[in-house]
Amino acid sequence: MADLVSMYEKYFKDPKREPVLVDYVRTPIGRRKGTVGRHRGDDLVVHCYHTILNRNDFDVNIIGDSIISCNSQIGDCALDIGRTAALAAHLPIKVPGMTINRQCASGAQSVMSAWQAIASGIHDCVICGGVEVQNRYPIMSDAIIFDKEQNKTVMIAPNKKILTNPEVAEKLKEYKTSFAGQINSAHDLGFHWMKKSGKTLEEFRLELDSLSYASHQKALTTWDERGKEIEPIWCPKLDENGKHMLDEKNEVAKDPSLSVLTEKDEAPRPNSTMEKLATLRTIIGRKSKAFLTAGNSCPTSDGAAVQLWMTRELAEEYGLNIRATIVNYFVLGTDPILQLTGPIDAMPEVLKRANMTFDDMNFIEINEAFSPVIYASCYELGLDWKDSRFNPWGGAIALGHPTGATGTRLIGTNIHQLEQSGKEFAISSMCVGLGMGAATIVRNEHPK
Repeated sequence: MADLVSMYEKYFKDPKREPVLVDYVRTPIGRRKGTVGRHRGDDLVVHCYHTILNRNDFDVNIIGDSIISCNSQIGDCALDIGRTAALAAHLPIKVPGMTINRQCASGAQSVMSAWQAIASGIHDCVICGGVEVQNRYPIMSDAIIFDKEQNKTVMIAPNKKILTNPEVAEKLKEYKTSFAGQINSAHDLGFHWMKKSGKTLEEFRLELDSLSYASHQKALTTWDERGKEIEPIWCPKLDENGKHMLDEKNEVAKDPSLSVLTEKDEAPRPNSTMEKLATLRTIIGRKSKAFLTAGNSCPTSDGAAVQLWMTRELAEEYGLNIRATIVNYFVLGTDPILQLTGPIDAMPEVLKRANMTFDDMNFIEINEAFSPVIYASCYELGLDWKDSRFNPWGGAIALGHPTGATGTRLIGTNIHQLEQSGKEFAISSMCVGLGMGAATIVRNEHPK
């Protein structure tokens, strides 16, 4: 087991400056045509901010920054949502705000940016997290503009110079494919590892569907544990014209006649079966080598997640419960053509830096953006997705993947898992658009 004292020595001359997690909360994750997405994105963050502030007694004037991640920073998620949410949550106006976009790792990066600000002595306390309302602002919607010359709405393509990057050009030749979106990359990645594993198309599709089914079953049977992460939220009902039903102040009401109290994640499918998954049509690729479906991929999702970090000294001074610390974090660039191989490189590196192995981890979370990502990651890392430590409460295939919030959720989920089991260490990781990987190791402050 790694020596935690020596591990922290390289970051802190004064142990009292160690960044510690005081609290974490998230909204339920909403599905397409669900209730959570009826809220403004910034109001989902405000809901989490209010929850954190209401259940922790400290002087809010010590908050040094508000850091929120979001991929589609448009509409009600624009104008620096880190700042707008802080003001809307009635934090002191001296609290600045920042919005981060590291694609799917954005939420993890907002946590690490908070950690770094405290560890470096810039701030003593930071509130951070992420949000996404994908059912209103789909991925890539921030690349859509109205072109006055063409008098129509157009999507701005990625910079063509990316294709002339020598390493990118070499990868394009290697995989005999094009620089395309994440769904295409998920298919190309899956096809590569299907051949590598020697599985037939039928065997590979069965493996992916089995992974999906297991994710839903875990999500459906672990609500009592997972639900402790969530603060229920009142969501407006819709009238006969599809308009939000609001109160006389034009606000969401805590009134069952106007609103519904959403308490649970909306995406897990209780009627999911292997037979139904097998009937779903593939969404990409020629029929002779197609396997990716809506059933074995994550759905579009809405939600927010927030954490509160401060120095150990301040947390102790205010008598707050210190829940966890970060052992190590790592992020790197990976193959931008397959895009989604990040955990394969990031997890071994963060374990190496922490002088730990997977055997030291009590829980292992890899984000289920697409089922081939899990298959490829487990194949290369020597992991078994059927291991009881692996995504034990279900993953994004069942829960959803509001991209700006997922990294914060994965870290928070690991902490809840450790607290409820009395165990000590957990690791989370995710693949990232444009080819990146991120991984975080956390330690429970109170292992049994």
